[in-house]
Amino acid sequence: MTHEQRRLIGENELAACECSPKERVLVALSGGADSTALLLSMHELYIGGKIGGLFAAHLNHGIRGELASRDQRFCEALCEKLAIPFVTETADVPAYAKAHGQSLEQAAREVRYAFLERARSNFDASVIATAHHRDDQAETLLLHLLRGSGTTGLCGMQPRNGNIVRPLLSVSRAEILAYLSEQEAPYCEDETNAENTTVRNRIRNELLPLLKTYHPTIAQSLSKTANLVAQDEALLSRMADEAEETLALGEGLDRKRLSELPLPISSRIVRKRIFMCCGMVSEADIRRVLSLTDARTGTIIELSCGYSAWTDAQTLFVGTYPSVVKYEVPFVIDGETITPRGTWTSERVKSWHMPKDGYEAYLDLDQLPKELVVRSRCEGDRFYPLGAPGEKKLSDVLTDKKIAKEHRDLPLLCCGNEVYYAAGLTVSELAKVTPDTREILHIIYYRGIRD
Repeated sequence: MTHEQRRLIGENELAACECSPKERVLVALSGGADSTALLLSMHELYIGGKIGGLFAAHLNHGIRGELASRDQRFCEALCEKLAIPFVTETADVPAYAKAHGQSLEQAAREVRYAFLERARSNFDASVIATAHHRDDQAETLLLHLLRGSGTTGLCGMQPRNGNIVRPLLSVSRAEILAYLSEQEAPYCEDETNAENTTVRNRIRNELLPLLKTYHPTIAQSLSKTANLVAQDEALLSRMADEAEETLALGEGLDRKRLSELPLPISSRIVRKRIFMCCGMVSEADIRRVLSLTDARTGTIIELSCGYSAWTDAQTLFVGTYPSVVKYEVPFVIDGETITPRGTWTSERVKSWHMPKDGYEAYLDLDQLPKELVVRSRCEGDRFYPLGAPGEKKLSDVLTDKKIAKEHRDLPLLCCGNEVYYAAGLTVSELAKVTPDTREILHIIYYRGIRD
């Protein structure tokens, strides 16, 4: 068998990972068979000018004692032999898992990828190469299938996801071991892989061997299924992105039009919105957010990750629900009133014109009390909007005008609980300018602090 035939990673694998000859690659090196084969293969490519740089990083998880130290020494020696720049760190994964309420497996993954990203940045590498192979892909597909995943999970792992590349994803574990044997390359054995203490290990050691008795090439078939599902998922995701653009209302979504979309599209739009906030998504949260498309105006729910979803008359939002800032500042006539939510300017004028928007107002100065303040909403506030038949609770006025809950913290010009001007809305009938007005007060509200 020729050297070319023994290569695990060729042009097809690099193309699948979108790796160019300029790519600077950091290999995640554990010292096990898979990552050792990955490093040796990437070293061949580097020597052959197929990639622009090669580095390695090893994390001691602080779990396996002297055996972990043995693996670390092996990785150091291998990289020294190949003249590959190398970095290593030791972490206390059990302590991290306890502090964050995570399983050891989940904590190890988080700590490992955080370390690899630091190493990538320090080496100025463009991608991190991991040693996931075809059998790992089969395990991942079965794991997601057992948990009840949709197409997103059944896609399995992709050859490239951001700056993570998996050049061995089309290579079997048997091919990796054969490659190492032909190279006469030593590697470390992780004895925990034989322990059935995690679901993934049980799939690897029990379920996959059983499935092979029904179908000897089950791993290859499952990998093929993942590729086919990934193509479908890519199309549906692209359709969802295009649909989302047509639904956008500011930072939210038109909830009526969202409800009219096919569920495979609407659920992907909502999934994306939640993921952008949390970095994690549950099917339950997707269903709960979609149920808001026909909910009452002002409905708000808390998602499992701590963020919220809420509605106004037309729009559905996902994110951090706006907090209310309580404040009260004496109002300055013929000057500036600076508040935590914006700046008010006022001056006496001889005439008035139609305000350009709700943030400009003209008031009859003689009808205003002397002890005016600018403040946030309070319980018991009352308002007599311009042109309305009478006075109401301010909260009822906002409901009648279909102002969303997150937009109801309007800056108010008040005396006691009487509102004379709700900035962004309108003025009160009690202080409107009439033909009999002698002094006109012109007010402009600026959101934010003026320069």
